[in-house]
Amino acid sequence: MRLFKEKLAWAAPLAVILIIALFSVNLFAQGNPKVKNLPVALIVNDEGVHVDAVQSAVKQMSKGTDGEEPMLAFTNEKEENIETLFDDKKYYAALVIPEGYNDSLQNGMKNNTSATLNIYINQGYNMTGANFAKTALNGLVTQLNNQYSTNFIAQMDGQQIDAAKAAVLVNPIVSEEKVFNEITASTANGSAPTLMAVPAWVGALIGGFILFLVTSNIFKKEKLTRKQTLRIMGGQILFGVIIALFSGFTVATLASIAGINMPSYLLVAFFVSFAAFCFFLLVSAITAWIGKPAITLFMVVMLLGMGVLMTPQEMLPGFFVNFIRPWVPIRFASEGLRDIFYFGSGFYTGGSFITIAGIGIVGLVIYLLSIFKPEPKTK
Repeated sequence: MRLFKEKLAWAAPLAVILIIALFSVNLFAQGNPKVKNLPVALIVNDEGVHVDAVQSAVKQMSKGTDGEEPMLAFTNEKEENIETLFDDKKYYAALVIPEGYNDSLQNGMKNNTSATLNIYINQGYNMTGANFAKTALNGLVTQLNNQYSTNFIAQMDGQQIDAAKAAVLVNPIVSEEKVFNEITASTANGSAPTLMAVPAWVGALIGGFILFLVTSNIFKKEKLTRKQTLRIMGGQILFGVIIALFSGFTVATLASIAGINMPSYLLVAFFVSFAAFCFFLLVSAITAWIGKPAITLFMVVMLLGMGVLMTPQEMLPGFFVNFIRPWVPIRFASEGLRDIFYFGSGFYTGGSFITIAGIGIVGLVIYLLSIFKPEPKTK
């Protein structure tokens, strides 16, 4: 058949393979995630043989099993610093040995009271990571509790005990949890920041590409001076502001209708608008230099990035952590919104704000420099 002799026809199945591969690459990130080295703080406010037993259990847990990396990576910290460290997203959780723990466990059977280990959970950092850390720490407390319970029961063999003493005998160690930077209700279980950041990128991508097509048609029809070209570029930037504001307020309005519990409608709307405008400048810059292939590039970035947005980096393969995650612009918008939603941040969100602004500034400079791009030779 004649169609089979056409080289372009064979590009169709190859294109399908490439597109499916790009859509499916996130299977490597999400298919079988393994938690490793989740940063957890260890706070020791007491001393004694029973405190040493907890530290020994922590040390054993830090070694991992079967040659694999451990689930948790412990670092000693002071309790007065933990709130700041949580706000800076240094740890997903903390295990606290409170003052008086050693005596409480030593005299638990006499006083009919269980000793307490505290577990602090930095929920707003990442709900998935915080839950894994919480589960692992509760498992550690349960392990210690079972060991002491077995020893106490062996010591009490044959003795008469009352109900209060029996409760301590079964649970000589209990855990108390305290949540920091709590994920509020009606925020899609902590996914709202990411779900609201993605439209900012998509709006910038679509808006930027449409304006690129419009300006390209203008440049094809007329030969413009650099001054005229700059005016058109200025108009494109002004349109970018309009597109960004439409993006931000549309996202905030739809989120409000959907019942998302936003800390401030205007704050969220303007932050999404800010991120969308900076992304628009980046899209405009790249399309101005390389043209239509830029859209394919940005779509690939978005597809690869979707697998890393909601997953803690400790659960991702090394390739995604080193080569995909740092280059996903949506991640910084998501982190900024996370600071606004759960960490009490204002419009300025620290590192994420600076990165987004940097993307916008670099995009603007590259876009303006495109005025010096050599014109293609015409036949």
